Amino acid sequence: MNTVRARVWQFRLERKIQVVATVVGRGTLAVSLARLLHINAMACDLRKVLDYRTRQLEVRLLLSYLGGPGGNTLRLDHSAFAASSRHIRGFVSECSGLGVLTAASEAIFAWQHGAHDLHNFDALPRQLLWEYDAKGVRPDLLFHLPKGPVAGEARGRYRGAKKILPKKPLRPQMDRLRELANWSSVHDDHSYFMSWLYIGPSGVAVDIFLPADPRWEWGTDLRAAAFQADVEEQDDAQEWRFPLQEDLPRWRGQRPSPRRPVPDDTETIGIVDEMPRFDAFAPALPLDVLELDSQERAARVIDSLFRTAPDAGPDAELAGIPVRGTWAPADQLGDARYEVLLGVLAEPAGERGDVRRVDVKERLARAEGRFDVCLDGRLLTVVRPVAAPRPDWMQLERVLLADR
Repeated sequence: MNTVRARVWQFRLERKIQVVATVVGRGTLAVSLARLLHINAMACDLRKVLDYRTRQLEVRLLLSYLGGPGGNTLRLDHSAFAASSRHIRGFVSECSGLGVLTAASEAIFAWQHGAHDLHNFDALPRQLLWEYDAKGVRPDLLFHLPKGPVAGEARGRYRGAKKILPKKPLRPQMDRLRELANWSSVHDDHSYFMSWLYIGPSGVAVDIFLPADPRWEWGTDLRAAAFQADVEEQDDAQEWRFPLQEDLPRWRGQRPSPRRPVPDDTETIGIVDEMPRFDAFAPALPLDVLELDSQERAARVIDSLFRTAPDAGPDAELAGIPVRGTWAPADQLGDARYEVLLGVLAEPAGERGDVRRVDVKERLARAEGRFDVCLDGRLLTVVRPVAAPRPDWMQLERVLLADR
């Protein structure tokens, strides 16, 4: 686990003309490097042909810019970042922002991967298509929690200032908060939050914005204790105030126009169909694949990754399930600091009755800081410092899965 500096804000509308945001928590946010890579490795468009090599290349590229020894602050290779093209800088910033949004939902709302569903607003299942407008402003992810759904907006932006956390709200932040507030109003005061990641020469940090809502009281329902630790060079920002401009479209008492439903008999969809899409120029899948429901298409995608992944050897098994994929040096810009394994299982580990995945706290304790690992369905992501020995398959199984 690595960490980033974090501030948590709660904001409210005062006299319907002014937004007041107050800092309610400061500290460090734990971010799993393996989980961050894992989310972006699954940023697949089910309509395109997928290849293991491209997934592995994107994961290695992201790790070329981001890193930090296990348990330490997540850092950006700023000299390499500054020398890169705008497209690469955007890829690194936005991928990092998406990973930190998920980490924030785990820390604040106690969202648990595997226990609570997650959907991308660009790939909602049939039963949700009628609930959300297909046009206009939309958040990124929809986290399903016992108390109801919470929409999450992820932003990752470069910040060249000497102090990574701003003392005053940035114009794009104010605009996006207004737009999200309007989206929430249109959707019956839907719960939402926004994470705004900053990366730059001064480090990596995040502002997390939560609307004041009786459904989510800071310090009770929300896990406020995660953000009470002291951090160095504490900023003096305590409250932000800015006017609510009325030039944005406001709620006029009409429900959003429903989308036309697509065939889908599943209650949830795999993470392959949930995440943003970066491979827009890949060749298209055959038409018969597009006629499948989302779960079947997701299975086809993973089958494709499994087929195109290299052989990991005769002993490559997790809970008796064959695994394909190889270790590769992560840093493409110099001496590698990490190695990463992107593995694909022949079948989901959770489908066998004698297999149970452990929760994240137990997993971290079992790994003892030697590596970071994430297993989601059939995709396995492992990150290790080059100074540490590679974990063998039995070690990975002991960390990921409960005793059988």
